[in-house]
Amino acid sequence: MLDRFPGTLCSDNGVIAIHADWPNYPIGNSWKAALYTLGIFPDGTTFFEIDDIDKCKLLLNRNPSEINDPYDFKYYQIAVWHEDLIELKRKGLINGIIEKSENEYLLFKFEEFKKSLGKKLKLDNEGNILLPYKDESGAVHEVEYNRPKPDDEEDEGFISKNCVIIQEPISLTTKGLQELNNICKEIKLNDELDSLIKPLVAINKFDSAIRDASILIETKIKNFHNTPEKFGQKLIDFHINEVIKGNDNFNSAAIKTYRAELRMIFNFIRNDFAHNFKVLSEEQCRIILFRVSNLLDEFNEVISVYFK
Repeated sequence: MLDRFPGTLCSDNGVIAIHADWPNYPIGNSWKAALYTLGIFPDGTTFFEIDDIDKCKLLLNRNPSEINDPYDFKYYQIAVWHEDLIELKRKGLINGIIEKSENEYLLFKFEEFKKSLGKKLKLDNEGNILLPYKDESGAVHEVEYNRPKPDDEEDEGFISKNCVIIQEPISLTTKGLQELNNICKEIKLNDELDSLIKPLVAINKFDSAIRDASILIETKIKNFHNTPEKFGQKLIDFHINEVIKGNDNFNSAAIKTYRAELRMIFNFIRNDFAHNFKVLSEEQCRIILFRVSNLLDEFNEVISVYFK
């Protein structure tokens, strides 16, 4: 059933299925959603590609060559569509991507796969890769991975650059951070959060406002489950396990993205501000409060859907 498929996403464009069981998925399909996804991390974070399926990139905030399993849920993966990365680049909001046509992209993937085979690589006379496989009887056969060929439009010079390859880490530009701040100005904060932090922001107690905001979301989760003894990652794990139970024990793409947002807010904001005095501008404060506000709205939606 489609509703049990791990990569099923509901978007403004209808239901989309990414053919992968990833630890995280895109939170939306727009350049603004992509900008928010990249901007939830601390300033200066760089992102490395770890997978690419259905014109969607799975990224990690550290070099995957330095860890055993970059797909492990304990790490911080994000997912962004090719088309949104391209729009971010064209607006000057990110560095690190290369735009390619469909054929250029497929050829790049083909060549990268060739390299990965090493000494096991076997080609036919036309340059197609020959891959061995065993049938049910144990007999060995070969299947072709055909080398991509230019399509008619590319032959005629009509080339659409709608695909992305990443050969160096992605990062937000200064303009990207400024645009994220502009987006935050347009968004009304969650009412409960706004009433809590407004007096602190008014007297420029920006770090106190963020500290109280992060405590608010943690307290709301604790109170909902009546678990005063749990906090931090243990609280998140308990909460998500209860959400999964409320979804007929299925860890859907929506739950995975929600879990990832929780973990990033707790790790990059709650933990940092709970244990340190921070000096930051009103613009930096606004961006962080925007993230916490989104998470509060998500929490309220989650409890209304999965705990009926």
